[in-house]
Amino acid sequence: MQKFLQKRRPQQDNQPFGHVFSALLILLVVLIVGFLFVNSTYFNVGNVVVEGNKYMPTEEVYVIAEIPEPVNILKLNTGQIRERLLKDLRVSDVDVIRKFPSTIVISIKERRPLAYVASSYGFVEVDKQGVILAAHKNLKQINVPMITGIRLDGGYVGDNVEHPQVEPVLEYLSTLEEPILNQISEVNIQAGGSIVCYTVKSSQLKLGKAERMAEKAKLTNEILNELAGNSAIIDYIDLNYASPFIKFKS
Repeated sequence: MQKFLQKRRPQQDNQPFGHVFSALLILLVVLIVGFLFVNSTYFNVGNVVVEGNKYMPTEEVYVIAEIPEPVNILKLNTGQIRERLLKDLRVSDVDVIRKFPSTIVISIKERRPLAYVASSYGFVEVDKQGVILAAHKNLKQINVPMITGIRLDGGYVGDNVEHPQVEPVLEYLSTLEEPILNQISEVNIQAGGSIVCYTVKSSQLKLGKAERMAEKAKLTNEILNELAGNSAIIDYIDLNYASPFIKFKS
């Protein structure tokens, strides 16, 4: 009996090795299946939603965030997407969250652009401090007033626009209430230095010389708010004087 037990012992010693090999084989199969499953179209995100972007086009957000097409929900790194978007000066803050099973939500808080100015490159987008938030070769859509009559020689994203004729215009625009600002389509700096604004309804706001700009902006707010319910069409408002003159179209 003792001899029999001694003969069987070597076979029993091989059993742990067999168990380990089987476990490793099963683990390898699971990893391969898992890899194929994760990279399958099952995890392609069907919808990527961008919220809060009033000025940045959604398509541009996708490009900056480097969102691939199609998107694999498990391979997508929401932290990296957030970091990429925060590098853009137009973005103040952003949250990127997953809503399973098939949606990714990008919530953006934008820095407010105030105007576009023509430049040697094309157009630059500036905020109220004159910081260049973005540069565009062409403008697909215009969401803020265009400053015309001048052209900047240079300027890169992040630079400050230091132009004696632009600074007063930015002061005026930044003092306007948002609903009033949305009515301004163009601010023209004329050859003699006089400033004229044009509204989306083709009315003129004659600001005159680049002085008392904050005061003129407050008067603009008051006048356009008072006339908001008036059906008469404004030809122009002359703000050169302490008492503004309003001319209606006949």
